[in-house]
Amino acid sequence: MSEYERRTGGPTDVLRHAYRVVGAPRLRHVDAAVRRGYLEWQRWRFATLLASDLPSYRAFRRADGRGKTHAATERVRLKPLGGRAVELRPGTSDAQMLRETFRDNVHRPSRARVRTIVDVGANIGITVADNALRHPEARIVAVELDAGNVELARRNTAEWADRVELHHGAAWTEDGQVSYVNERGLEFGFYIDEGGEGHAPAFSMDTILGFVPAGERIDFLKMDVEGVEAQLLTPSAPHWIDRVDEIALQVHHDYTIEDCVRDLSALGFTASADARRMDFVRGQRSAA
Repeated sequence: MSEYERRTGGPTDVLRHAYRVVGAPRLRHVDAAVRRGYLEWQRWRFATLLASDLPSYRAFRRADGRGKTHAATERVRLKPLGGRAVELRPGTSDAQMLRETFRDNVHRPSRARVRTIVDVGANIGITVADNALRHPEARIVAVELDAGNVELARRNTAEWADRVELHHGAAWTEDGQVSYVNERGLEFGFYIDEGGEGHAPAFSMDTILGFVPAGERIDFLKMDVEGVEAQLLTPSAPHWIDRVDEIALQVHHDYTIEDCVRDLSALGFTASADARRMDFVRGQRSAA
């Protein structure tokens, strides 16, 4: 997760400012208590907002570490998916990922009608399922680094299997193999590293976009690749992104919002920080 911070224009700006003014971060025990309280409030709030019924609320809470369970997954029916069920793994980051997905909704195209969506860094398929439901005419190509995440994504998107194509692999600068860090509890943030214990196929962006029929435009590309975006967006010619009309991506590590906006602008996009989430950038071609 990126630690990059900026003003979002929302009420959390005021809260963060007040928190710093009173010096709470310097009071270690107070700081820890406030953070625990805020996290628990977020867990309760989004379980209430997202779960379709009481059994799903309870399952969501168990998956989020609030309640005992011996199940490999918990089935949660979600209001944003019209009551359809998804599976979450207790003891993982799945519940947090779900909260953040529907808290900010940065994974959705800005246009009402799209035909082709590419989701790079699809995790367990929640963003894929939401876009498949919201865009019934769209074909979606999704790529995910981790085999366990891919297996769950297939189950979570099974209803749309006729137009959702899932690939196990990592977005990288070239085709091949990569190693990655796969620490339990951080399933939403596995990242490529030579010393990692996980291993996966690697796909260049040309290869990933090759899963879409030649000549077809990519109406929307969602990208969350844990730092690799800095290498993939380096301006060059010809460039894979020439086929893309709209992009939304998360920035990580030393690659800042400003860096990303600069690179996307050089690649022909009108780009800006997404006000809904402090580490997301959105770019759209003026002719799109």
